[in-house]
Amino acid sequence: PDASFSVPMLSHSALGMMPPRRRALRPTLALFGALLCLAQLATPASAGLVCKYKKYKGRAFTTPTNWIKAEDEADAKKKCDEKEECIGFHLYPIVNRWYLFRHGTELVEEPGLTEDFFAWTKRMLTCEDEDAPKEAEEEEDEEDGEYEDATEDSGQDEL
Repeated sequence: PDASFSVPMLSHSALGMMPPRRRALRPTLALFGALLCLAQLATPASAGLVCKYKKYKGRAFTTPTNWIKAEDEADAKKKCDEKEECIGFHLYPIVNRWYLFRHGTELVEEPGLTEDFFAWTKRMLTCEDEDAPKEAEEEEDEEDGEYEDATEDSGQDEL
């Protein structure tokens, strides 16, 4: 006696079902590629975004897992600048590694554990697109006299 158990193969027509439609792979891949290109065009590139950071000695971010790893300070800063959800990064001195952290991650000072750490927190209000023109338009408008100074005399006397 054979100990193996086999299930007889039934065709779709024997089960009263329509056979599955076979779709052409090339048009599907072409459509996917086109959609991917459109998504990249629609997404603004944040490569030119530059932020300022506050540096802390003896503090580290705490989280059960590391989010993004970087090779050095410049790489960590660049990666954090590009990601809106990044709150900052720290240097883990024992392994000489840089790690990025998301918003909501706590920055702590723990005696005996974080004394050798350096941490940088992103100052969100300082982030600017370095490719954008810098306040040149505002200065031109002021030179043209389009803005009125609120301290000038309006010509009405006080009662």
